[in-house]
Amino acid sequence: MKQYLQKILPRLKQFSEDLSRKEIFIDKSWVLIDEESELHRYIFKRDGQLIMSKNGIVQVGKWEYLTEAKSLLIDRNVDKILLNQDFFDSAVMLLKKDGDSNFFILANDSIIKDLDVVSYMKQLYRTKNNVFTLELETGNELELLGSNRAFIGMKVFIEGESAQTNIYTNKSGAFKYYVENGQIVKIIERTIYKTKQGSLIIEQERDKVAKEGNLAFIHEEKAEGKFNIGLFTKAHIENGVIRKISAF
Repeated sequence: MKQYLQKILPRLKQFSEDLSRKEIFIDKSWVLIDEESELHRYIFKRDGQLIMSKNGIVQVGKWEYLTEAKSLLIDRNVDKILLNQDFFDSAVMLLKKDGDSNFFILANDSIIKDLDVVSYMKQLYRTKNNVFTLELETGNELELLGSNRAFIGMKVFIEGESAQTNIYTNKSGAFKYYVENGQIVKIIERTIYKTKQGSLIIEQERDKVAKEGNLAFIHEEKAEGKFNIGLFTKAHIENGVIRKISAF
């Protein structure tokens, strides 16, 4: 969870509120999930008291916003910690202990009722950055930046991280996206042609006509022979590869 948040935070920080806007978090119920998956409830009171509850046992500590450091000083009775802001809005507080890279993740349980901070942050990241998704055959999602239609030159991500150089196939198997260094360089579409021999599938570049070198299949086997793929267009196929396109 924390690794994913680290990946998307650079593209979310510009949308963060500032801890100086105390009204956003004062007198609200904030839930922290610790490493043992136990719930700690924090309520920052207006008078500086910090109500802390775990398993129904309540303690009262103190909190203070330090304007100079733009940080929260929290006295939990057993210790005092200085927390710096990484991201903050009405639903989530992502804070880091001063000098430490680990998150303190607090969720406003009146907004995120299931306490699924990752799902909330993922949706926020996608909405704020105009990110659309394509479901892949692997079950992962290819994130498209700026448009719901993939195109050559588009930057793409997986789980907030630049997509690795690879060939990605969508869930239906109709499209293959060739990605290099996080950018789409080619899109292949499995195009169906009705022929006398049956449905011929040619893997050709999207929005382009079939050409020599394209792969071709019929009944899910490598195609072999001559196929009419247009009124005056014939594909000459050997061992599943188009060797020639002719008018006759």
